[in-house]
Amino acid sequence: MPEDAAPPRRLRVLAGPGLAVYGLTMTFAAIDWVMSLEPHWFSTVYGMMFATGQVLAGFAFVIAVTTLLARRAPLAGLVAPNHFTDLGNLLLAFVMLWAYLAFAQYLLIWAGNLPEEIPWYLRRQQGGWAAVAVALILFHFAVPFALLLSRAVKRHALLFVAAGILCMRYVDLFWLVVPDLEPHGLSLHWMDVAAPVGLGGVWLATFGWQLDRRPLLPLHDPLLHEALGHGHD
Repeated sequence: MPEDAAPPRRLRVLAGPGLAVYGLTMTFAAIDWVMSLEPHWFSTVYGMMFATGQVLAGFAFVIAVTTLLARRAPLAGLVAPNHFTDLGNLLLAFVMLWAYLAFAQYLLIWAGNLPEEIPWYLRRQQGGWAAVAVALILFHFAVPFALLLSRAVKRHALLFVAAGILCMRYVDLFWLVVPDLEPHGLSLHWMDVAAPVGLGGVWLATFGWQLDRRPLLPLHDPLLHEALGHGHD
């Protein structure tokens, strides 16, 4: 089939402005939807933390889907261990970036010791929320970081790491939002589970329907052969 270089070229032109628009809109959304729950508290890295978390969840989801589809045609035999190594490296990079931003925010606020900033962390260290914070440190950073240092894990067990990160992304959002809505301590309402499961189910059903209607390989992409060749080096 003839290759068409126009779409990749057009996407490269749009990529830079698209990243700028995404960064701005994600920052505005994080401030308007989440930071506003605590009117007197602010963080200059809040938008970037949310964007990093979204990219991390995106890579984890891509890894999960790729792993499941790699056993079936037309991807069977085309997706090689080197591809999973690259995806694992990207996942590791954003795990470290998320941890860096979270720690930098904590360190600066705690060192500043300002009365309008400290209560945000104090609320998340009381009433059971400290256990959630420890779980985030362990299972959102420390365990994935240690596992992703292994080349064997990235090649053969990346799906389990990605699934764990997707679960911890929900825990992170829960820890950021709910303490401002439930100031008396950790509590779990049935809607806290039903809402993400319901909305996620609708999204996954739509994703699967769209995936079934479209080719899994970009046959006219001039970079396809190069990408497939890299995976088998």
